[in-house]
Amino acid sequence: MNLVIFGSTAGTGRELLEQALEEGHDVSAFARTPEKIDDLEYPNLRVIQGDILDSGAVEAAVAGQEAVFCTIGAGAGRTTLREHATRNIVEAMDAAGVQRLICQSSLGIGDSRANLGFFTKHVVVGLFLRHAFADHDRQEAVIKQSSLKWTIVRPPHLLDTPRTGVYRHGFPPTARDIKGQISRADVADFMLKQLTDDSYVQKTPGVSY
Repeated sequence: MNLVIFGSTAGTGRELLEQALEEGHDVSAFARTPEKIDDLEYPNLRVIQGDILDSGAVEAAVAGQEAVFCTIGAGAGRTTLREHATRNIVEAMDAAGVQRLICQSSLGIGDSRANLGFFTKHVVVGLFLRHAFADHDRQEAVIKQSSLKWTIVRPPHLLDTPRTGVYRHGFPPTARDIKGQISRADVADFMLKQLTDDSYVQKTPGVSY
């Protein structure tokens, strides 16, 4: 498929980029600093330099794609980057007639807050990540208000460990036995699987060990 990835140079986005290329997809990597992926040499890779807050650049990158991935990060400080960037993506998809959006958010947003343990919920999120989570809330709202075929993927604490292909997903908010962590590589694995599986269209599955 023709795919574009926003947030392709680090974290889950980098894992997603490499896995998508290995699967043979034609991938456009949208990056503000394309030098970060200079080490990747694939004939099916196109690198697009641009600012995700530039609506014209985003619209040009989305044109001609079959699916869009969003794994943008913005740190833990006060920010509206996720919200505004995602609005640009949604508007670009509407303009181009592209329907499939797969976006990484975070476990702890919306009803999945119940999946978090006491310390994570009240200390990690409540104190240190409250601005990031507020931005994720607004980001998800932008997506849910759209008419796209969207899936919002909610992972917990992310690890830089190898892909296993073995993880839980779609568990209810009442689940108390999840590990609360997962590798970025496995999140990317799950996100790519959504290209051929409509089970989670317009849903917000959590994914965790």
